[in-house]
Amino acid sequence: MTPKQRVMAVLNLEMPDKVPFADWIDPGIRKTLAAHFGDVNMDDATFHKNLGADAICYVESDYIAPQFCKTLIDDQGVEHLQSEGLIKSENDLGLFLLPDVTKPGYFDKAKRYMDRYGNSGLAIFASLRTGMMNTIFAMGLVEFSMALYKNISFIETLFDRYIEWNIKVAEGLTAAGFDFLVCYDDIAFNTGPIIPLPIFRKVFVPRMKKFASTLTLPWVYHSCGNVGRVFDDLMEFGMNGFNPFQPDVNDIFEIKQKYGDKIFVWGNIDLNHTLTRGTVAETITEVKAKIKQLAPGGGYMMATANSITDYCKVENILAMMETKDKYGIYPI
Repeated sequence: MTPKQRVMAVLNLEMPDKVPFADWIDPGIRKTLAAHFGDVNMDDATFHKNLGADAICYVESDYIAPQFCKTLIDDQGVEHLQSEGLIKSENDLGLFLLPDVTKPGYFDKAKRYMDRYGNSGLAIFASLRTGMMNTIFAMGLVEFSMALYKNISFIETLFDRYIEWNIKVAEGLTAAGFDFLVCYDDIAFNTGPIIPLPIFRKVFVPRMKKFASTLTLPWVYHSCGNVGRVFDDLMEFGMNGFNPFQPDVNDIFEIKQKYGDKIFVWGNIDLNHTLTRGTVAETITEVKAKIKQLAPGGGYMMATANSITDYCKVENILAMMETKDKYGIYPI
């Protein structure tokens, strides 16, 4: 199988020739890994092939809905989102201006990317959101939390606008030729859902289902945190898979056993210790164990428990990929 065929087989709950790998890769460690491979300026396809990945994650700020909140520039010149939103009440709606995605040429960047990499043999997936996290950031966590009980209609107004915008973004990315979509929208802390379940089910689930119902490509939902109590709700969206299954707060084995005939599972290699502070030997042990428990019969794509972060150890990332290639060949 080609890498793309391997990924698409897993998305369709078919058994590939070997366990595929795909992940978002932070810029810093990408540069470090590219230097390790011999060329810090290598293009995306060359880099991912050197790494041993089967897919490229395409992220472009034009297709990620703006988060209207205050920002801070650190001493390295990096911009960070702050918790204070700019759209705190109806009086601020004049500031809530989303880009015009119907403007001619708006998706040209995405089309050029696919023109360049669409025939690379790798699967190419595009990133977007529903708008739930955008709504929280735009209002600020304090104002959002108060509005859950005092002004829920304002939250609905913002979220509806994000939903409609992101539906159009998904349509544009689909037309650009991507193989599948990943919707990044965290809904949980490590202790459980961000939003009380009755409100989540009444206000957010129907709108997220509306967004999901318009998608025509295979797609994956991504949320960090402890999603156990809302997983039945998430399954109503009809996604093809879920990512990334933080191992400290989620039981990926239970999820696969319960839902493995409906979705594939993707991720789960530990970032709290294994890839960031652990040894090569510990990395090999964990990767072998995950393959042994999750890969039989198909339905598993390897990745980290969030992304390949800048604070991962290079030697552990390389060990993860080498171990996957050695032990992830079917039959398992």
